[in-house]
Amino acid sequence: MVQVKPFGAWPSPITADSLSAGAIATDTCIDGDYVYWTQAISQEQGRGQIFQQKLNDTSIPPKALLPLEYNCLTRVHEYGRGAFKVSNGLVVFSNNKDTRLYTIDTEGKITPLTQADTLFRYADFTFDANNRFLICVREQHFENEEPKDVINVLVSIDLKTGKEQVIAEGQDFYMAPRLSKDNHLTFVSWVHPNMPWDYTKLYHAKASFDESTGLIELENLVCVAGDKINESIAQPEFGVDNTLYFASDRSGFWNLYQYDGSSVELLLAEPLKQEFIGPAWRFNDSEYKPLQSNVDQLVVINKNSLAILDKKAKSLTDLNSSYELFSDIRTYVNEQGEEVVIANMASPTEPTEVIAYNINKQVVVHVHQKSPATRLEPEFITVGREIEFPTTNGKTAYCYFYEPKNPDYKGEGLPPLRVLSHGGPTAQTHNNYSRSIQYWTTRGFAIADVNYGGSTGYGREYRNRLQKNWGIVDVDDCCNAALYLADQGLVDKEKLTIEGGSAGGFTTLASVAFRKVFKAGCCLYGVSDITLLAKETHKFESRYPDNLIGEYPKDEAIYEERSPINSADKIECPVIFFQGSEDKVVPPSQSEVMVNTLKKKGVPVAYVLYEGEAHGFRRAENIKRTAELEQWFYGQIFGFSVEGIEGVEIFNFSK
Repeated sequence: MVQVKPFGAWPSPITADSLSAGAIATDTCIDGDYVYWTQAISQEQGRGQIFQQKLNDTSIPPKALLPLEYNCLTRVHEYGRGAFKVSNGLVVFSNNKDTRLYTIDTEGKITPLTQADTLFRYADFTFDANNRFLICVREQHFENEEPKDVINVLVSIDLKTGKEQVIAEGQDFYMAPRLSKDNHLTFVSWVHPNMPWDYTKLYHAKASFDESTGLIELENLVCVAGDKINESIAQPEFGVDNTLYFASDRSGFWNLYQYDGSSVELLLAEPLKQEFIGPAWRFNDSEYKPLQSNVDQLVVINKNSLAILDKKAKSLTDLNSSYELFSDIRTYVNEQGEEVVIANMASPTEPTEVIAYNINKQVVVHVHQKSPATRLEPEFITVGREIEFPTTNGKTAYCYFYEPKNPDYKGEGLPPLRVLSHGGPTAQTHNNYSRSIQYWTTRGFAIADVNYGGSTGYGREYRNRLQKNWGIVDVDDCCNAALYLADQGLVDKEKLTIEGGSAGGFTTLASVAFRKVFKAGCCLYGVSDITLLAKETHKFESRYPDNLIGEYPKDEAIYEERSPINSADKIECPVIFFQGSEDKVVPPSQSEVMVNTLKKKGVPVAYVLYEGEAHGFRRAENIKRTAELEQWFYGQIFGFSVEGIEGVEIFNFSK
């Protein structure tokens, strides 16, 4: 019997506890007969654990390699990834607690590799074939530093002695060092004010190792791409025949190319108007891979499908599977000579898991990292459908719309809407299964997950809509998405809310400060004073605002005008803020100024500070608390009851 209950108050089979159950695997690595990955363990304060499992025997559970005193995580660029690598049985990992590199041998013995110095950080490792040395990104910090003081270089590290040698320097950033089997080195670099999705360069050289000195010499260093035209280059990979592959958006979309030692060639006959990779926010991304069993073929992502790109035939052939979203792609050849892909795979109805997929047979052969959360029954799952909606200046933008769905309940009237403004802002949302989204839709909320102008996935022109227009285009698109869905009769126009974290938090605050569309807002570690991004944030993003807003301090007036912190008195709708006390990207002071201003103005406001959390919440108890309190907050504002949740003080609000 279907019961009538207010939208937003439906009991759901998804608990808030389950939202922290099992972070997705990252940095997947295949070595010998094993697959390895890292995973944040929210029940252990979000520390990074390394797991190992047999490639062909998933009957034995994954083995955790690190004792509690170790945390596999790197803070190079502050966003991490690329924190470990395995070669010939030797594990090298970055320990976040002291920033040193350590090795784990085949007996499980953990040994320091680098010197004890917390001012040095390491990421993105590549080994030579004989385990004599590795090459990685090293980031050097200083006491009382400014972003411009931080030094990023490429270093080689002798795996016997730990001796370090700088082999590339002078650029502001380095990423994706990769060694071929014959010790050719490639890497990507760029300089301020560019971000890696703006303009980068790709280099190639022969790396010669002197056994007696433990030193590397780079011979015949050449710039392969990015020196003659402005392009974003990312994810270089060597094939088994030492051909160099990479992605470039020189056509307007990230397509795949190869370098044969003398010239660059597109892999397909013509560039396609689609993206084969995403933006390089983190190290060690892998969204395609050259096959090991066929030198002419690569496994790639073709929109919503895995596909085989045959560079000789200039063809793209989709592989049959139920999955639609893929990341961390790796390959190996099994005992039968068949190529197997291991990757994070998901679909609109299946959560992200580490899947082994046989390309030759086009079947799933193993599930290495299973989602620990209980599977949601199909009748509860709502699938996001992409909607094109009209926005400012006659343009079109995109969102995924999720209707509320719960077979046991129905509401009266129209549901409330949560507009999600993703972070980045140069990022993208997909409609893969998200337990956090289903948490809300099974409770009676509709969701609009917006790919506003400036998002990736739609080419450089769409991505560049946000240049000099951050706080305008993204805000317009989020507001117009909400109004469009309300005008279509899909959601309640009087119950429109917006939520976002980090850069998405800025869009959230700007939307409630400069527009009168939303009736409530939720800000997670959101940027409220964008001048601080230019003055105080970490090096990687310190010049990011140059392209998003303008040069600082020359364009300080624009920064001041668009910063929600300077227009907090214009906010009229209730807002709840969530913040980490150790956040270096968006310090607590930004949230606290906003909260105090709303307090003084008499606008309902709540503030939740989590001790020990940084930029993005990693601890299970805080992930749970955030979801529960946001729902409870909306219940207070919109007048529906949310049972079993201990609330917080909402200033200037009496029920």
